[in-house]
Order: sequence, then structure tokens, then C-alpha cells
Amino acid sequence: MGIESLASLMPVPDLLQARRVLCIQPHPDDIDVACGGTVARLADAGAEVIYLTVTDGGAGTVEPRDESELAAIRQQEQRQAGHILGVRDYRWLEYRDADYLPPQDLQLDLIAAIREVQPDTVITLDPWLPYEAHPAHRNVGLCAAAAVLFSGMGNIGGRTAAPHGVSTVAFAFTARSNQLVDVTQVWERKEQAIRAHASQFPEATWGFYGTYFRQRAALYGEQAGCALAEALKVFTPMHLHCNVDAEWL
Repeated sequence: MGIESLASLMPVPDLLQARRVLCIQPHPDDIDVACGGTVARLADAGAEVIYLTVTDGGAGTVEPRDESELAAIRQQEQRQAGHILGVRDYRWLEYRDADYLPPQDLQLDLIAAIREVQPDTVITLDPWLPYEAHPAHRNVGLCAAAAVLFSGMGNIGGRTAAPHGVSTVAFAFTARSNQLVDVTQVWERKEQAIRAHASQFPEATWGFYGTYFRQRAALYGEQAGCALAEALKVFTPMHLHCNVDAEWL
């Protein structure tokens, strides 16, 4: 039995069939950069997209500045960017940026959010990305994955809301994608959304970032048979526990 036969037993969902999507990101801008084109395509297809941002973004600066002021700016930038992509709702946990994220507290917060929002799909960042040095990216991805696994289990996460099972989870910023999304027609909107995060992508740096983002999307596009694509690792919750084949599916 080869990996293809195993994959047929555990099929990967089609991400673009999602109807209600909760995007869990460590900072304002992460989802827009990682898979903003996919978000736009989902919204254009009628999906309701909700952004949940874990930290306040107050550490996202090279030069020292007031954290509260920067956090307010970044929240407004996220709303502007999300509007471009078609995001309908925003949730903010407001953990302090660059501070320690207590995993048990965060996991419980994310379970509660999933049960409140009741998405069929969760999109977050891949915590298993090799060489990812940012603790918030790793920790948020891990806690979001655990929350997807546990949100449908009645004895986990408290009883303040009814359990809710998620059918699909997708990891962006991944090195082992199993789904490529054609974002050619929405690429300009993705770029506009990223550039709405002006505190993170000032004009002076856009020459580099804009070139890199497009070239990377073009490489994914070559694999997908289109001009520009985004890469995600898409699973069901079944793939997230004791599954030795998940890495290769």
C-alpha cells in the first residue's frame, strides 16, 4: 500500500469549499501576507471570513515607540486590509506582543472562540515550519491546532459554550503544502491589503517585499499550472493526532 492509497482513506478537503472561516493569526498582517489571496477568493465565493488576532502587535517596530499607540495603528491597518479582501468580522485577544504566550490560557481562549464563531474551517500558521524563530508564530499555530482538535470534545475547554467540531484546518506559511490555490485574479487585492499595513511595509521596503512575494507566488503558480498561487497544508482534525502519514499527505 503506497501513500496514495493511504491518502484515499483520509482525503484532504477542498479549502475553497469552506463557507465559514476563522483565521487565527499571531499579529495583524500575518494572514494577509501568508494567504490573503485565498482569503479574497473565499470571500468572493460567499464565505464568511472572520479574523482573530492573538497579540496586539505592539512590538512590530524597529525604532522604539509607544506600544499602545502602535497597537491601535495596527488594529486599524488590519481592518483596512481586511476590508480589501472581504473580511466581515474581527476578534482581538490582545495578548501583549513579543511577550510570553501562556499555552494553556491561549488554547482555552481559542477553543472558546471556535465554539462561539462556529466555523467549518480554521486557517492559521504552520507551527512546524522549519527554522521559524518567532515564538508567537509557533505557539499560536500549535494552540490553534490543539483548539481545532479539542473544540468538539465536551469534557475539554470548560462548559461555557457547546462543543463545536471543525471540519477543515489549513496551515499557511507552510513548507509541506498539499493544496495550491490560484490567486492570479486577486493578487492585486492581496498586495493592496499587505500595503495597508504601512507600519510594517513602508514604501522604502516595498521594492524588496513586493518582489519576493510575487516571485514566491510565481513558483507556486508553476506547480499549480497558473500564474500566481498560494500554498497551504490542508487537513481534517483526524490528521492532527497520532497520524504518522499526515506529513506526507
